[in-house]
Amino acid sequence: VISLRLPGGVSTGFAGLFVMLMGAALTTPMALRLSHRLLSRLQLHGVWQLAIRNLDRHLSRLSTAAAALMIALAASVGVAVMVDSMRGAVSDWLRDLLTADLYIAAEGFQDGATLPDGVLEQTSQIKVAGDISTYRKRILVTDAGRIVLVAGRLAARSRQGFRFVDVDTTAPWGGFDAGELLISEPLAYRLKLGPGDTLALPTATGERLFRVAAVFRDFASEHGRVFIDSHHYRRLWDDQRLDTLALFAHEARTADLLHAARQQLSDEHDLVFTAAGEIFDESMAVFEQTFRITEVLRLLSVLVAFVGVFSALMALQLERRREYAILRALGLTRGQISALTVIESVVLGLIAALLAVPTGLAMAWILTAAIQLRAFGWSMPFLASGLPLLLTILIGMSAAALASLYPAWQAAQRDPAPQLREE
Repeated sequence: VISLRLPGGVSTGFAGLFVMLMGAALTTPMALRLSHRLLSRLQLHGVWQLAIRNLDRHLSRLSTAAAALMIALAASVGVAVMVDSMRGAVSDWLRDLLTADLYIAAEGFQDGATLPDGVLEQTSQIKVAGDISTYRKRILVTDAGRIVLVAGRLAARSRQGFRFVDVDTTAPWGGFDAGELLISEPLAYRLKLGPGDTLALPTATGERLFRVAAVFRDFASEHGRVFIDSHHYRRLWDDQRLDTLALFAHEARTADLLHAARQQLSDEHDLVFTAAGEIFDESMAVFEQTFRITEVLRLLSVLVAFVGVFSALMALQLERRREYAILRALGLTRGQISALTVIESVVLGLIAALLAVPTGLAMAWILTAAIQLRAFGWSMPFLASGLPLLLTILIGMSAAALASLYPAWQAAQRDPAPQLREE
């Protein structure tokens, strides 16, 4: 509720996330006690029965270790689901946006670079090319901040690539053709604009109010972008230049279109020809590289939790020296003492992992629905696959088992005689 409802931007969102994690951590002792009651009903014998009994007897120590492991695993789940959700949203957005077969730009898409005069005319003479979309980008400095204005003559297939999240009418493209604006979701969120509102933009003849026709989903800029029809842009800004051309193949393959475009424009310099598939692959590679650091952070969080579980188990061994000595005197072997410690730790890891799954999903939901939206103005679908959840359970049990190996060995090697004499 704090993250989603209360105002305050990103700070409020993180405050709500912190409160949620603290609440989940405080429920860990209750979850351990409930697990003890459920597992004690099973017909278990030997060290298994002792291990389940100790979940409740040593609750003060074990609950701290379980809470630490649960929070670390929940953070791993939350980040993994958030990244998967964003990867899916960006992938779908790029596939929708890159509807053309070939893109032609000047000087490697550098800011301010424009196509040489006559390129559009020569491109229109390519026989295997069907329709053509043109783009011209301009940076506007307004009272509302920096805005990227894109003037486009959009072909029918280019228009199909827009996914509207808010429209004023059932035919937003009619408003666009009449000179109205299509604004991106981050800009609409930042300026609190919607269809039917007006946005002031500086033109060549002074500031002018433009009506918003629709809001579209866009991950290209967190500052926001505005699309306007090329005809109205040229009239108001007195600018005939172009940045990018998008070509659609007419009954031909992309490779044939690329070959024909290079032949037709062989005399032009500093032109870059890029297929839509190459742009998609490069964009997704950049995405993966950007979020690669999250894998390291997830690993570090699990390592920290591993140290917490290890420390708790070591402290617990010191408290239970006399208990282990009595068990040895009653006939338990060294192997059974080791198995007792390992089973306790694995069950602890399983319970922590099972608690981490819903906590991590709630964390991912807050990150996706609240913090991402407040930080960047992006909304995206919540996607949760089963693989990260299954890996979380395996990692939790494995981390707990590894953390128990040395304490289990130490407990088994300790001589019970001195402890029995003290008793």
